[in-house]
Amino acid sequence: MLEIIGWQKNSFIDFPGTVSTVLFLSGCNLRCPYCHNPGVVFGEYEPVPFDDIKNYIIKRRGIIEGAVITGGEPSVHSGLRGLCDDLKTLGMRVKIDTNGLEPEEVIMCDFDYLALDIKTSLKKYGLLQAPYRDYRERLGQSVDIVKTMGDCAEIRITAAPGIIDREDIDSLCIELRGVKRLFIQQYEPAPRMLDPSYRTIKPYEPDELELWREKFLAAGIGCRIREVDV
Repeated sequence: MLEIIGWQKNSFIDFPGTVSTVLFLSGCNLRCPYCHNPGVVFGEYEPVPFDDIKNYIIKRRGIIEGAVITGGEPSVHSGLRGLCDDLKTLGMRVKIDTNGLEPEEVIMCDFDYLALDIKTSLKKYGLLQAPYRDYRERLGQSVDIVKTMGDCAEIRITAAPGIIDREDIDSLCIELRGVKRLFIQQYEPAPRMLDPSYRTIKPYEPDELELWREKFLAAGIGCRIREVDV
């Protein structure tokens, strides 16, 4: 069942060029050790009534222009399509954040912008307990969606030590060729993480991320570094 268990009423950074409201859906089909939202992943919070969100959007029509659907992982919910439709009916532009493992659920939805989180090279998702044998094919389909959307989609890579390294970047330079917008974001320890040991993991040095950016640029992939994990 689709549950909205987190709600950030206003955001100026989560949806490019759009003042948005951000909805967090419970559950996830990955177990990334550096995840900052274990409470969302495991559904530990009380659901937020959609009527509250709807009324807020109606009152602020003309100020709030879009809605971001994030998680957890939105695509594990069969009700994602209906949520997108409801938001569209309210006049919202819709952005979906996804890990790409359920491309068929995502492609059925009416959305304006897609952010695909790529965790590591497509062959290494076993590290994250991906529950699919065909995860590489699923991820490939999601990457293809991003490619067809051009400037209306992006790929995000969090530079998490132990999950992604320079060799993985070399692989992704091939696997992601044709993507227009890619962002590398620094890994940041947080007080609460899915794997508590990651609170003491030291992030990569900025020079290493700059090297990754240069590799993507050389592969013809537009790439920037985000200083903060958003």
